[in-house]
Amino acid sequence: MADLIQAVQTADAPAAKGPYSQGVVGNGVVYVSGQLPLDPATGKIVEGDFRTQAAQAIRNVETVLKAAGSDLSHVLRINVFLADMGKFGEFNEVYEAMIPTPYPARTARGVDLGPYALEIDATALVAAEKGECHGL
Repeated sequence: MADLIQAVQTADAPAAKGPYSQGVVGNGVVYVSGQLPLDPATGKIVEGDFRTQAAQAIRNVETVLKAAGSDLSHVLRINVFLADMGKFGEFNEVYEAMIPTPYPARTARGVDLGPYALEIDATALVAAEKGECHGL
């Protein structure tokens, strides 16, 4: 079964900080682990306001997707974890500018993230598989 699941690893996204993969691909679907607003080169939180950090977390998701042969237009579901639910409106503005339509299904939750403003994970089709899914 292990050969049916492939780990996604790219130096262009923040390195995993524990025993997990940046993402995994199985059966034409890529599962992206939670991405924080980290600079991939330094592993540190990007400087700037909430919007800057939200955009970085989305770019990190996008980078892992690309390494898996997918992109933001193939995302089926996104989970957003916000340290401050008062930032929900600001997040939506960044999200709307970066995520292509049709928008994926999404859940947003308020959680304690320590020093991080947000974390985002995603589930997407591997790009080569999208054409096979029309008409479902």
